[in-house]
Amino acid sequence: MSQPDIPQLIASLGFFKDWTNYLLVTTVAALGWVATKPLVLDGSALQWTIAFFCLSIVFAILTLALIPLVGERLVAGSSIYDIEARFTIFWLWGPEGGAKLKWVCWPQHVFFLAGIIVFSVGSMLHAPTTK
Repeated sequence: MSQPDIPQLIASLGFFKDWTNYLLVTTVAALGWVATKPLVLDGSALQWTIAFFCLSIVFAILTLALIPLVGERLVAGSSIYDIEARFTIFWLWGPEGGAKLKWVCWPQHVFFLAGIIVFSVGSMLHAPTTK
């Protein structure tokens, strides 16, 4: 099997960016919708759903911030998930840090799924009963 070259890696990074954007937009819409439906869930399920969606949004923003930094370090034969993006922690000064896409995209996905699951289970357990 041949190793991916730079154009393939750039294309995969573009698809990854698109997916992250779609999930971010979906999460923001879900957060807005859930926040306007407080009667569907009890207090704790609503709070956990909102918290999970907010954390997913934070990690989506971090993921999108890393994408150009990963693109700058692409090397033929590597994986976009294994490249460590380097950045200055406090914008123009301070120590240099590093992160990989997996470190921020996985929490984004996990928190989104947790929000969906908590909302769904909470809605089923607290569904209004009709008599």
